[in-house]
Amino acid sequence: MTRPIAKIAGVTGWPIHQSLSPMLHSFWLREARINGAYIPFAVHPDEALYAFKTLKRTTLMGVNVTAPLKEIAFKAADIATPDAKRLGVANVLYNRNGKLIAHNTDLEGFAAPLLKRGLHGHISRNPAVVIGAGGAARAVISALLSLSIPEIRLINRTDSRASDMADHLSVPSLYAVPWAERNEALRGAGLIVNASSAGMAGKAHLDINTAYAPDGAWVYDLVYNPQETRLLRDARRQGLNVMGGLDMLIAQARPSFKAFYGVEAPASDPSPLLIKELSRI
Repeated sequence: MTRPIAKIAGVTGWPIHQSLSPMLHSFWLREARINGAYIPFAVHPDEALYAFKTLKRTTLMGVNVTAPLKEIAFKAADIATPDAKRLGVANVLYNRNGKLIAHNTDLEGFAAPLLKRGLHGHISRNPAVVIGAGGAARAVISALLSLSIPEIRLINRTDSRASDMADHLSVPSLYAVPWAERNEALRGAGLIVNASSAGMAGKAHLDINTAYAPDGAWVYDLVYNPQETRLLRDARRQGLNVMGGLDMLIAQARPSFKAFYGVEAPASDPSPLLIKELSRI
């Protein structure tokens, strides 16, 4: 009997060695008993456009795309899904009938952990604070708008970047707050999201005082390495609710897995495996 051809997908970025995606998808492949593999590919930004455009001529099912290649991936595609168009960047490229499709799972990945915890009612009644002004922040803001958050306060270490993003999105409920007033911006917030790289391994800690946040607030840090950032540790000590970046990593990976391998990702929780790996890094 002929063995079915293996389904191969992967993740690409520059650098890419730090990604947990290969371990995550490989775990699900084993659980689902799929004849396939998920491989990291280091692609330099100068070569990314050509590499992505030729993807549809390979046997790869598709790739996840990390920084700094998401904008290039969007430009390389033949077709963009509504979520990719909404953000102008792609974190997924996959083949469909000879066409290269750009998709973005960050919106779904960010919102799913909140909805899983039944927090829609809580966060939709209170302002949210978003820290950062890059692609992740844009995805967070779009998700929050879709959840009807009444007010979004955007802060970034470089004030002009926050102002530019708020002006570009031009939504009445979204406005930029100067970095000098970052702590005051936390007052009354139901949800505080770190969508910046601050606190990531090798980066400076996020300089913000969660003591200004009200009781019952949720602090959601999209950084997953380290698993518990100083932001989350400080928030936990103050009795606030916390959520780390592994939740979003897993949630955004599920629709990617289905796009690549044609089936839903197993319900099995890969968190213990990923946490163990993070402890080694």
